[in-house]
Amino acid sequence: MSGATVSPLFLALSYSEDMMQSLDKKDLVVFTNAQPDYRVHLQERYLDNVRKWELIIESPSTGQVFSVVTALGKTRLFKNADTAIDFIKETCPNNPHKAITITYGDSPS
Repeated sequence: MSGATVSPLFLALSYSEDMMQSLDKKDLVVFTNAQPDYRVHLQERYLDNVRKWELIIESPSTGQVFSVVTALGKTRLFKNADTAIDFIKETCPNNPHKAITITYGDSPS
């Protein structure tokens, strides 16, 4: 076994979405104020051969990873990356690094 560190985000992406913790928009605003070291990720997904973008929030200090969901509890997917970025700017105005990590294609195996 190697001594390489595996990021919580990598582990989260290897789980099915129903195993990942979730945050709705209200929870996200509270969380981003309470966890100043959070990271924002956009993950490319394909549903019925249509590209969508999933918003994932990672807290390195706690090792938690969250999928952002709608008020109805469904994973929040964005049709366009620019719409997702606008949503992030609105709900995560204190993004510590003003950075978003974008992952596209299949997850590394």
